[in-house]
Amino acid sequence: MTKSTIVVDSARGWWIVFASFMVHFIMDGITYSMAQVFLEPMRKNLSLSRAAVSSIFSILPAITLGAGPIASVLINMFGCRAVAIIGTCIASFGFFLSYWWANIWFYYVTIGIVGGLGFALMYLAAIVSVNKQFKLKLSTAMGIAVCGSGVGTFVLSYIMDGIVNIRAWVTYPYGLLIEAGIITFGVVCGLLLIPKEHEIREENVSNTLMQSNGEANPVVENDQVDTKSTSKSFFKQIRDEIDLNLFRDVAFNLFVFSNFLTSLGFNVIYNFADDLASDAKVVKDLRTYIVMSIGLSNIVGRIVIGFLDDRKLVNRLLLFILTLLLSGIATIVAPLCGSSVISHIGYASVFGFFSGGYVTLTTIVLGDIIGVEKISDGSGILFFFVGVATAIGTPIVGAMRDAFSHFARPFFWPYVIFGVCTVVSGILLFAIPLLQKNKRSTKKTPTVEDSENTSNQVKS
Repeated sequence: MTKSTIVVDSARGWWIVFASFMVHFIMDGITYSMAQVFLEPMRKNLSLSRAAVSSIFSILPAITLGAGPIASVLINMFGCRAVAIIGTCIASFGFFLSYWWANIWFYYVTIGIVGGLGFALMYLAAIVSVNKQFKLKLSTAMGIAVCGSGVGTFVLSYIMDGIVNIRAWVTYPYGLLIEAGIITFGVVCGLLLIPKEHEIREENVSNTLMQSNGEANPVVENDQVDTKSTSKSFFKQIRDEIDLNLFRDVAFNLFVFSNFLTSLGFNVIYNFADDLASDAKVVKDLRTYIVMSIGLSNIVGRIVIGFLDDRKLVNRLLLFILTLLLSGIATIVAPLCGSSVISHIGYASVFGFFSGGYVTLTTIVLGDIIGVEKISDGSGILFFFVGVATAIGTPIVGAMRDAFSHFARPFFWPYVIFGVCTVVSGILLFAIPLLQKNKRSTKKTPTVEDSENTSNQVKS
C-alpha cells in the first residue's frame, strides 16, 4: 500500500481538538476524582476496608491503560469515530449498571473493567483523530486536547464532591448515575471525529497510544483499509502489537522498571488526598480544593515542561528525572502537612505540576531510548506494566492506612514508601546514558566472524 504525506490542517480539525479535549475532560475528570467523591460513601455503605473499595479506583485506570492494544486494533478495523462512540456506550453502560446493585465485586466489573475498557476506546480514538488531522500545528493541537485532563479533574472533583458529600443532595448511587450521564456526552464528541474524505488509516495507530504526552507522527495515509491487516484475526493483530525483542535492550528494561515504580504511587495522591486531609482534620468544605489544585497545576505543568523540553539547551532525560524526583518528594511531604488546607494545596500543586511534566515527557523519552520507529511496540509493553502497577498501588496504600489506623499519621508510612519508590525511579534513570553508550560501543565492535567476512571480501 502506498503512503502519501499530506497537510491536513483545517478549520474542521479544531472541532476534533475540542472533541478530544472533552473526552479527556470526561474520562480523566471522572477517573481522578472518583476516590474523593465515592471512597467514604462506599466504605460506609458496604462496610468494607479502604483496600477493597479503593481497588475500584485502581482497576479503572489500569484497564484503560492495559486495553490500549485492543483499542488500537479496533481503530484499524472500524475507524476512530465508531470506536469513540462504542467506547462511550460501553463506559456509560458500566457506570449505569453500578447504580442498580451495591456490591463490591459488581463494582469491580461494572466500573473497573467495563468502564475502563470503554475509556480506553474513547481515549485512543480521541488522540489518533487529532494526530490524523494536523501536520503543521500538531503539537499545539495535541497540547490543547490533553489539557482537558487537568480541567476535568478541576471541575468534576468540585461539582461531584459538592453534590454527593458536602451538600449531600444525592446518595452515591445517584452520583454514579450522574457520571454515567456525563459520559454519554462522549457520543457527541465521537460524532465530531469526522474522518477526512481521503484519509487513510495508519497501519500502526498504537504509536499514538500516548501521543498526548509526546511527539506525534503527522503522516496520514489514504482512505483504503489495509487488506492485509483486516485479513488477520483480531487476536493475531493484538499479538502483533507487542515486540518482545525489546526486552533485550537493558536501557528499555530499566525505563520500564522505573515507570513501574512511579506508577505504584502515581494515583495515590489523587485517590487519598481527601482521606489524608480528613485524618489531618482539614475542614471538610475545603478538602475539595486539594484535588482541584492537582488538576489546575497539572495543566500548567504540561505546558511549561513541554515548552522547556523544546529548548535546545535543556537535557530531556535530566528534565524527566527532575519531574520524578520532585513528584516523589511531594508525595513524601504530603502526610506532614497538618490541618492547614494551604499546605495540602501546596504539596498537591507541586505534585500536579511535575507529574503533568512526567506524563508529557514519558513517550518522548521512550522514543529517545528505543527509537521512534519502535515506539508503538515499546508503548504497548510500557503501559501494560504501568497498568499493573496502577492496579496494585492504590489498594496496597489503602490496606496500609487501615493497618496503621492507630498511628497519629496513618498515611505517613504508605506515602513515604511510595514516594521513595518514585524518587528511586528517577535516580535509576541516571544509568540510561551509560547503558546507551555501552550499547553503541558494542554495536561498533566487530566480531571475529565479521572480521573474517571483511578479510574474504578484500581478498576477492
